[in-house]
Amino acid sequence: MASIYEISQSFITLATLIEDETIEEGALTEAWENLTDDLKDKLENCCKYIKNAEADIAGLKEEEKRIAAKRKAAENAVERLKALMKLAMDNAGEKKLACGTFTCSIQANPKKVVMDEQYTENIPEEYLKFAEPEIDKKKLKEHLEAGIDLTGIAHLEQSTGLRIR
Repeated sequence: MASIYEISQSFITLATLIEDETIEEGALTEAWENLTDDLKDKLENCCKYIKNAEADIAGLKEEEKRIAAKRKAAENAVERLKALMKLAMDNAGEKKLACGTFTCSIQANPKKVVMDEQYTENIPEEYLKFAEPEIDKKKLKEHLEAGIDLTGIAHLEQSTGLRIR
């Protein structure tokens, strides 16, 4: 069976042959119908492949969620155990302990900025970051559909897409 591309090219070739008056109309009609049947068969096979792939994708997404939840649970368990170990060493007054093949030690972390409760009123502008403005495309669409002229700013476009039912 020919590929979709080959079938598509055959339709283009056949369309140019329609203009040729030396070719019998019945032959052209039969060729067109045969090509259409080939296209229907090819599209059906493509739809079957797409449906199977979509089912696989849905299963993979669920598996990703399951694995992410399992990873998060393991990360939380590690953090809780580290906090418990640090608490035990603090309570024992130990900063460094040799534990078989491992050495556990408590060390100072890098300094971090902690904001005071009333910082918003007191902070100078030099310490502020301003976000870039964001375009509200939903509102633009509503106004364009309502007939508001936004020439030079935005316009509506509509594309086509394949739906499989």
